[in-house]
Amino acid sequence: MNFDIFDEYLYLKSYPDVGAAVKAGGFKSGLEHFQQFGLKESRVLVSPLYDEGFYLQNNSDVAAAVAAGGFSSGLAHYILFGEAEGRAPSLLFDEGWYLRRYPDVAAAVATGAISYGLDHYRLFGEAEGRSGTTFNEFGYRDANPDVAAAIAAGAFKSGLEHYSKFGQFENRTGVYFSGTSGNDTVTGFGNQDTLCGVDLSPGTCVIGGTPTGGECLDFRSWGVNEADLLIGGAGNDTFVLGSIANSRVYTPVSFYTGAGDADFAVIENFEAGKDRIQLAGFDISDYLFQTSEGNVNIYSALNGGLGSVPSPDIVAVVRGVTSLSESDGSVYLL
Repeated sequence: MNFDIFDEYLYLKSYPDVGAAVKAGGFKSGLEHFQQFGLKESRVLVSPLYDEGFYLQNNSDVAAAVAAGGFSSGLAHYILFGEAEGRAPSLLFDEGWYLRRYPDVAAAVATGAISYGLDHYRLFGEAEGRSGTTFNEFGYRDANPDVAAAIAAGAFKSGLEHYSKFGQFENRTGVYFSGTSGNDTVTGFGNQDTLCGVDLSPGTCVIGGTPTGGECLDFRSWGVNEADLLIGGAGNDTFVLGSIANSRVYTPVSFYTGAGDADFAVIENFEAGKDRIQLAGFDISDYLFQTSEGNVNIYSALNGGLGSVPSPDIVAVVRGVTSLSESDGSVYLL
């Protein structure tokens, strides 16, 4: 079994009886107890990166197997099979996303230099400021210097840790959940989130036509040949379906155009009156909104989002809503 997710400090803190037994010499460590008894006893508070409720809720087959007695807990399944299968243990880490986002880590896993992306994240990636999931670590630290200072001082391991514990309730800025150039599931949580399925990475800031030497968030992919799922949270969410291609000259680009029906975003948990969809264009007529089977399909009416030849190309399917318009504030142009 691979116990790389195990956190000794959290386990002993969560289970004082185990801590007392270790202190009395009954066990050499919390890990020894967990290996011998804890896993069978369904003690699941073993890591900040593992959430039993999340794992069972997002893996119905595992939940059924646990209910049937096939596994003592979702954690038991994750340790035996789930990690190797690339299943996400919580909102704080996504194995598949991590490997897509960081090709160097994927290469190291492929050659056997490291077992899993999770191993790399725990040992190196978190300290390097890499994002363990769709939460955009750089954007959050950059927009919240006090959080960056707290991380540097050792109060938090990452911006995501701060956001999950405090920031999501404080209406912090710079909260982005973003994907890669591949197919992603992007899930937001918190009071005020921005979700986009494309690759949003640090890039060079340009002010007045001159690079500042710093870094700003920059779109590195435009959604071509991507099929992403964007899931809103309970707060106010902004779903990004377009941006500008150049910070010096306003050039609007609609995401997910160029491959017809092969690239689009699916938006779930959109709440009218709370959530908004960001589009990019010169006029709202650049887009078509069609209601179908209780959903709204959004099409770009411009070829590739940049041309002038009418060529409707599906951009997104917004599930569970019957109308969207600029007048009601549910969509807006960047």
